[in-house]
Amino acid sequence: MADLQDRLALGDAIVADRERAVGDLAAAKARLDARARALDGALAAQQATVKELRAAQEEQANALASEQAALAQLSETRDRIVTLIARLKKRLHAEDVAAVARAFQGADHVSYGDWADLLLRIFDAPTCRENRVVVVAWQVQEFTQAAWNPLATTHRMPGSMDFNGAGVQDFVSLAQGLEATKETIQNGWDVYGYGAIVTSLHRCADASTTASRIAASSWCSGCVNGNYVVGVVPTVEADLATYSSL
Repeated sequence: MADLQDRLALGDAIVADRERAVGDLAAAKARLDARARALDGALAAQQATVKELRAAQEEQANALASEQAALAQLSETRDRIVTLIARLKKRLHAEDVAAVARAFQGADHVSYGDWADLLLRIFDAPTCRENRVVVVAWQVQEFTQAAWNPLATTHRMPGSMDFNGAGVQDFVSLAQGLEATKETIQNGWDVYGYGAIVTSLHRCADASTTASRIAASSWCSGCVNGNYVVGVVPTVEADLATYSSL
């Protein structure tokens, strides 16, 4: 009788162990299923994020390409207008040239040539031809209509206002615009590489050399594929008189 009871107890123990094992396996499976669902969700979210990122990158690339194409077309149009003015200058009235200058620079401006001379004097740099070429080319490269701000500085002054979303300023006067440009260059003399530009101007270096200093600075780092100002110098150099008059 005792032996039978022992065998029954052993059987019960085995059944209980099996039930516990089944329960443990079921619990483990539930945990694995939950983990799998979580991983699937995370993977799906990651894939969606990657897809969104790629779409954003493609959109940015397309926007950049469109912007670059528009800028290239704008530059071509500008240069064609200047060429036309140069060819017809003997038949054009002063007001005709002034109208083009307003279209280029907006209402509040002086000519590219006059502003170049003023900036060079502020930094005690000679108004030699090479310097005039590069400073005029710098303005032509920016091609902005911001008031009294042909180099498109974002340096704020009393009463100045934002011209665009990038923070380029409209200044209240020619004097304020020149002072803002001077302060911008002085504030970035070493850290932004602007001092090298002025040093090159003091030496009356070749326009292309000074343009390279501008491109290497932080004024518009990486713009125009590294050809910022550099690419405009030959065009301005070929007809400085016409560009200076605008």
